[in-house]
Amino acid sequence: LQECHIDVPAEVSVVGFDDIPAASLANPPLTTVAQDTRLAGEVLVDTLLRQIRNEPMEGATMLSTRLVVRRSCGAGVAG
Repeated sequence: LQECHIDVPAEVSVVGFDDIPAASLANPPLTTVAQDTRLAGEVLVDTLLRQIRNEPMEGATMLSTRLVVRRSCGAGVAG
């Protein structure tokens, strides 16, 4: 976006997912959705093992997330 002279966040908001360490080091620092990757991995492995064993599958699993607000968001504020 910088190479195209697009100003973040004045012209566009950018949000990432997983809150990787580089997100806070970006310019501007990236707003991101964080999740518990360890828990997500455990759920994934459990689901895969159930499928391999032909065990009944439970309904959808919802994992909580949290929004980590940094400086890459803010465009399009109503007002």
